[in-house]
Amino acid sequence: MITNHWLIHGDARDLVQIESETIDLVVTSPPYPMIQMWDDAFNAMNPEIGLTLSEGDGQKAFELMHCELDRAWHEVYRVLKLGGIVCINIGDATRKVGGDFQLFPNHSRILEITTEIGFQTLPWIIWRKPTNSPTKFMGSGMIPPGAYVTLEHEFILILRKGS
Repeated sequence: MITNHWLIHGDARDLVQIESETIDLVVTSPPYPMIQMWDDAFNAMNPEIGLTLSEGDGQKAFELMHCELDRAWHEVYRVLKLGGIVCINIGDATRKVGGDFQLFPNHSRILEITTEIGFQTLPWIIWRKPTNSPTKFMGSGMIPPGAYVTLEHEFILILRKGS
């Protein structure tokens, strides 16, 4: 039997209705912390996130956004059967906050909390998403003016509950 359950915008409250240890597989692509298009969704979950971004504290905003997702990972662990699998499609983010351009490693932060919860990390998939950006950094040698390194991949993290 296949049952569809939707987790909207990383809101763990939707999972509370599901009985513990009843799901075999969860596949999700949550809102990506520190990607500007998701700011409103995270701010709706926790208004402190918007305030922190407006104050220019990117690291605090990154952590607050992940704290919202952490509730979902705890609920996913609860609803998965022993041996159940979760696949999480997530990309890292680059963003200028408070005048500083930074990398926000979403995949690492998710792996950190999911292993703390008790998930076993399995080999992940690197999903290469090529871009044809004219300002993309290419090769070595002279760097063209205005070039920058682009994130051309996302991760599909694969985790198992138990052995």
